[in-house]
Amino acid sequence: MTAEKSSITSAELIKQLESKDPAVVLQTLNKLEKVGNINDLPSIIKVMAGVAEPRPLNDFTSFLSNIRSKQAPAILAQFLADPASAKIRVELVRSCWESQLDYSPHLILFAHLFIAGDYILALEAFTVIENTCLERPVQKGLLREISILIKNSLPDQPETKQRLVKELILVLDRTS
Repeated sequence: MTAEKSSITSAELIKQLESKDPAVVLQTLNKLEKVGNINDLPSIIKVMAGVAEPRPLNDFTSFLSNIRSKQAPAILAQFLADPASAKIRVELVRSCWESQLDYSPHLILFAHLFIAGDYILALEAFTVIENTCLERPVQKGLLREISILIKNSLPDQPETKQRLVKELILVLDRTS
C-alpha cells in the first residue's frame, strides 16, 4: 500500500471485504496489499471494525502490519483515538508495533491507551512505547511527560496491571 498508486476503493471492493467468506476477505486484502492506496485505509479500517470472526480479524491485522507508508501512523492514530474503534483497538495497536513504522509522534496516545485499557490493550500499547523508545529518538520532555502520566496512574491500576506499569516506568526511566 503506497501513496503513489491510484485508489481502487469502490463499492465492489468494500463488498468483498465485508464478505462472510474468510477466503474472499483474505484474497481482497492480498490484492489491496499490492495495488491499494493509503487513501483506502480509512475504508478498510471501518470495514475491519465490523468484523467479528477471529480469522478475518487476524487477516486485517496482518494487512495493517504490512503497510509501509509513512502516512499510516497518523491514520491509525485517528482510529485509535476514536471511541467507535474500541472493539478493534487491541488489533490496531498490535498492527502498530508489528509494522515497525514510526509512532513516536503518537506516544501520548499510546500512554493513554495503556492507562485506560485492559491488560491486553495495555500490553500492546506497552510494546509500541517500548519499541519506539528503544529504536527511535524520542524527545526527553515527551518521555518525562509520559513517565509522569504512567507513574500517576499506578495507584489506580488493577493489581493485574501494576507489574506492567512498573515495567513501563523502568523502560521510560532508562531511555529518558
